[in-house]
Order: sequence, then structure tokens, then C-alpha cells
Amino acid sequence: MFRWFKKRLTSASDEPQVPVFLNPLVMLLAGAEKQKGSPLTREEVHAVRDGAQCMMMPVSQAEKFYASLDAQMPIPRLDPEKIWEEWQTVREELA
Repeated sequence: MFRWFKKRLTSASDEPQVPVFLNPLVMLLAGAEKQKGSPLTREEVHAVRDGAQCMMMPVSQAEKFYASLDAQMPIPRLDPEKIWEEWQTVREELA
């Protein structure tokens, strides 16, 4: 009766999980920097990342989620592991 449910759980659990930030990190960082009125420090960038809401999703689901967001408005994606370096590059492009 619920075979479809078991199938989804099995295939999803086999797929690697990735963190998906519900609000794009670039938007959160830009807002924090605007509110501060000056560039964020490395510690502040990490604090914004660490405080951001995210959830773990299978890679395929994350790709669909980001594709739906990009269809509305393309936004740069920042790697949470390289947030400081990537933010420095993106913030120059936003200015």
C-alpha cells in the first residue's frame, strides 16, 4: 500500500545530503553589511552563516530548490565552507 513511500526513503537516503540555506547567504550578508554601514569582518561573516536557517536535502532536491529560486531571480550561491573568500569576491561585484 505505501510502497512509493518506502521507495522514496530508500533512494533519498542513498543520495548525499547537502545544506540548503533557506535565505541565500549573499542576501543575508549584504543585509548585515548594509545595516552595519561598513564591511563585515571574517568573524561577522561566519556569525551570519552560522545563524542562517538551513536544512539538509538530498543533492537532487537541492538542485531543484535552487533552480526554482534561480528561475525567479538568479542569485550567487556561496559555499558555506569558503564563505569569507567568496563573499569578498561577490561583495566587490555587488558594489
